[in-house]
Amino acid sequence: MFKSYLKYFFTAKGAHSLHSPFVYQFYTEVMKRSRYFNDSAIREIRKELIRNKSEIELLDLGAGSRKNTESKRSVSEIAKVSGIRSKYGRLLARMVEFYQLKSSVELGTSLGLGTSYLALASFENKVVTLEGAPEVLKIAEANFKKLGLPNVHTISGNFYDNLEDSLVNGELLDLVYIDGNHTYQATMDYFNFYLSHTHDDSFIIIDDIHWSEEMERAWEEILDSPAIHVSMDLFRMGIVCKKSTQAKQHFVLRF
Repeated sequence: MFKSYLKYFFTAKGAHSLHSPFVYQFYTEVMKRSRYFNDSAIREIRKELIRNKSEIELLDLGAGSRKNTESKRSVSEIAKVSGIRSKYGRLLARMVEFYQLKSSVELGTSLGLGTSYLALASFENKVVTLEGAPEVLKIAEANFKKLGLPNVHTISGNFYDNLEDSLVNGELLDLVYIDGNHTYQATMDYFNFYLSHTHDDSFIIIDDIHWSEEMERAWEEILDSPAIHVSMDLFRMGIVCKKSTQAKQHFVLRF
C-alpha cells in the first residue's frame, strides 16, 4: 500500500487539471464541498463505538483483516479498523445530496457508519445494506434507530445469496457501494452483477482499491471494462460511471 500511495501522491490532480466537465463539477461541487455536510450525529455514534470494549462474534465471510484474525473482536476495534473515515462518509452523503440519488445498495454494513451517511443525506434515498456478521448488524441497526433513519433496509447473510434481494423494487440503482469481501473474484462478481442493474449516470464505488494486489488487479480490470467511461481514483476508494456518451477517461484525484 505504501508504494501505491506514493504513486497516487505524485500523480493525483486538482481542479485545474480536469478537462472533463462532469469530473470538474464532481471535484469542485461534491468533493471539495463535502466538508460542509453536518455529520455531528454520526461522529457521536462513532465515539460511542470506539469507547465500547465489549467483544462480539465476527463471522467474516470475506478477505478478513490484516491486523486481527480472531473470530471475536471488540466493538472498539471494529469501529477503528472498519469504520469509514469521516471525510469519505461526507463524500458519500454529498453525492446523494448533489445528484439527488434515490436508491443505493451497500455491500458491507459493518457498524453502519457508511450506511448512515448515505441515508442521513436524504430520506428519499432508499438504502439497502448487506452484512454477513449477525452480531455486527445488530449494533448497526441500533445505530440506525438512534439516528432516526427510516430509509434503511438491512439484509443479513452471505452477499452472493442476497444480491437479487438487494435490488430496490427491481429498479436500476443510482449508487452501489462495494465494501466487503476484498478479494479479486468477489469484487469482480459484485461489480459485474450490479453493472447490469445500474443506469448510465449511476455511481459504482469500490472501497480499498489499493488494499492488496488482488484488489488492485480487480480495480485495473474494472477500469478496462468497455462499459465504464469515467473512473476516479481517490486512493481509499475508486468511483466509476458508465457515461456512455463520453470518451473513456481515468482521473486520479487529490482528496
